[in-house]
Formats: sequence, structure tokens, C-alpha cells
Amino acid sequence: MQQQEYDVVIVGARCAGAALATFLARAGARVLLLDKDAMPSDHVLSTHSISPPGMDVLDEAGVGEAVRSVTPPSHFVRLNVDGELLDWKLPEHRGLYCPRRKRLDGLLQQAAMGAGVQLLDRTRVTSLMQRDGRVHGVQTIVDGREHIFTAGLVVGADGRQSTVARLVGAEEYLGYDAPRATYWGYWDAPTLWKTDPAYRFDAYFALVGPHIRAIFQTDQDQLLIASSPPINQIEMWRADPRRTLREALNSDPITARLIRDSAPHGKVCGTVKERFFFRRAVGSGWALVGDAGHHKEWLLGDGITEALLQARSLAIAIGVGTDGALSRWWRGRDVAALPLYFVGQIAGAPERPAELQRVFFSALARQPALMARMVAVIDRQLSPFEALPVPQVLSCITAAALRGRWRVIPEILGMGRRALAADREMRLRCELLAETEALLSLARKAA
Repeated sequence: MQQQEYDVVIVGARCAGAALATFLARAGARVLLLDKDAMPSDHVLSTHSISPPGMDVLDEAGVGEAVRSVTPPSHFVRLNVDGELLDWKLPEHRGLYCPRRKRLDGLLQQAAMGAGVQLLDRTRVTSLMQRDGRVHGVQTIVDGREHIFTAGLVVGADGRQSTVARLVGAEEYLGYDAPRATYWGYWDAPTLWKTDPAYRFDAYFALVGPHIRAIFQTDQDQLLIASSPPINQIEMWRADPRRTLREALNSDPITARLIRDSAPHGKVCGTVKERFFFRRAVGSGWALVGDAGHHKEWLLGDGITEALLQARSLAIAIGVGTDGALSRWWRGRDVAALPLYFVGQIAGAPERPAELQRVFFSALARQPALMARMVAVIDRQLSPFEALPVPQVLSCITAAALRGRWRVIPEILGMGRRALAADREMRLRCELLAETEALLSLARKAA
């Protein structure tokens, strides 16, 4: 059995793991990057969407321009809520990009290896090495042979079904089962996508009744087109996902025209039993990054951006070299990620406050200043819970009720209860972060 030693072993070589490895290696760490799959390869569960803050991290990693050179930017986003349309424009230099995962992960893996990282794909972690209660390495199977790799820190970047999380027993402390299934395929973009005035947008989200549909433009001149039905409708999807996806997309005039004369490339992809969660992210000799520690509603298209931001901040915490710095990173991760987690929970629920959403969409369409605040949310400059000022919310609700739209009253009360629950959770996470920072301050004074 062979044994090698590193400063950090990262399990999972996709966007979170490869980005983290790059930043650590550039700071002088000896890093081993492992993955059970052959790399690079496509990742089936991904919207591919990267918002501007994620692109900033890719620029720091040295691959941002490579992504931009092969992937069209999305600056115009259209939302359709029960027929109410809302278009918003992102700044010219702050667009969304949706590269296929084989391309994105491959670029990050090349950057990591260029920084001195050793990458071993087709390598399965079977157990963790422990000494005095602390993780200090991994035992693996490589080409049918057992290898041990020791390290001061083992990081799980291996996705929502993380092997590292399972082996360390990382507990979930906040989570819920996804109320929807999701199916999607890749179609060649027809000429009308670029020429027809009806498609004056680059990305599309539709919430019509209990259904959600989405369009993302990706590389190779293809469109990812998805439909997300309530979980109680999954049996007919499972029976024939290709036919059922086409039928669902044909029910929306926007998506119907895009798929009319073509078939999706390859098989239709689907996911049924998803869970969105927060897990403990650090322990003695280990950490979790990206979906391994936190997974949120796909509709937000935020998973890659979240993973990249976590990778950059975790690299800084690891560089400090203390368990306390890792604990502070974990608590900070929760504070930063919770608002969008709760927004995703609301957005993905089949039982939506439909009348309330229409009222707010109408207000946003009339007020450019409010639209600018929503764009700031996408750019992570503003919390989604701060995007709509309370006085304007109350004014919109009052005006709607006076016009006889009484359904907004119980809907806003329901949203208020959700907001209070979210606020309690966010206050708790802020308190835990403050406690961690206070302990670190005491430790520094005692040193």
C-alpha cells in the first residue's frame, strides 16, 4: 500500500474543489485533488448559470476570459408569472454565463494543475484516516490498488451526496425535501432565438400555475430547457421523460417554438429526490465546501456561484492555519447563504402567493429604482430581504386591496410568517458567528 503526504487533500475535482485547489496551491500549499469520475466530464445536475460574483472568482482563478470566449453572455432576463412579464437588464459588463460543466470544470482543473496541484481522477475514497480523533488523510482505490494520502486537512468538495460528509458524520441542521422534480434537455438554438422579436431575452423563467420552466443559453450554440413539475406528478414523467418534457414545453408558447422542429441532444436528464440543506461544514481535520455542505433550490441558478465564492473564502481561512479560522468561515458561510436559501424555498414552492407576486411584478415594471435593487441582489450587493423597502411593500398591498384584489391580504400575512421564521434563523446564525469571532479574539489575546 503506497502512502503520500500533502498539506490538503480535496475530494471532488469540479468547480468548488478545483477552484479551492488553485487558490491553495498558488499560496504555496501542497494539494492533492481527487475525483471518482474521469475528468473532465459533464455534470448532469446543473443549470450552468454563473452570476457576476462567480465570474469574479473565475477571473481570480485565471479562467474567466476563457469562459467568456466560448459562452454567450446573458444580459436580458425575462420572468413570466402567470402571464405577467417582467424583463430586466444586467449591466453590460456584469452578465450571466452558462458554460457546460465539462468545459468549466476542465478549465478550472487545468488552472489547478498549472498551479502545481496533483489531480487524480477515477480515484474512489473508501475511508478517512484518523489520529487522536482528528482526520489526517484518506484511503483510496486507484486502478484497483489501495493508496493512502495523508494531509493536515481533508476537504469534501464532492457534492450533495458527499462521501466525506458521510464518513465524518456531518449533521444537517436545516433542510427540506424538494417539492418538485426537474427534467431538462439540450436543444440546438434555432434561428428565431436570435432573430425573432419575441425572444428579446437571454434567459427565461416561467412560473405558470404549479409549473416552472426555464431556458439558459449555454456553449456550442445550445439551449438548456427545463420543466419542474410538482413532486406529486412525477409518475408520468418517470414513465416517459422525453415525451412528457416535450408535452410540458409545448404548453408554453415561448418554449414550444424553440423545440418545434428538433429533438434534444442525448437523453433527457431528470432529478426527483432532491433535498436542500445546510450541513456542519468543519470539524477536526476536515471541511466541506460547495454542495457538500450547502445545497439550495436550482431555480435560483446560484449553485456554481455559491461554490466558487465558498472556495475563495475557504482558501483564505485555510491559509490562517487554525481550527478557529475554519469555524469562523463556516459560520460566515451560513450568514451569507441563508437569504437566498429562503428565497429559493419560497420561489420553488408549488403553492405560490400568485396574486402577491403579480402585484410586486407590476410595481417593479413601473419603478426602475426597484428594478435596480433586484439587479443588485443578483450581483450580491444587496440581500433579497432588503430589495423591497417596507413602505413601498405596504403601499403596493394597500393599493391592490383597495382595488378589490383581496387575496393579497392572506398572502402577505403568509409571507410575513415565512419572513419571521427566516429572520429568526438568520439572527441565530449571526449570533453564532459573533460568538465564534469573540472566542477567536479571546484566544488571540491569551496567546
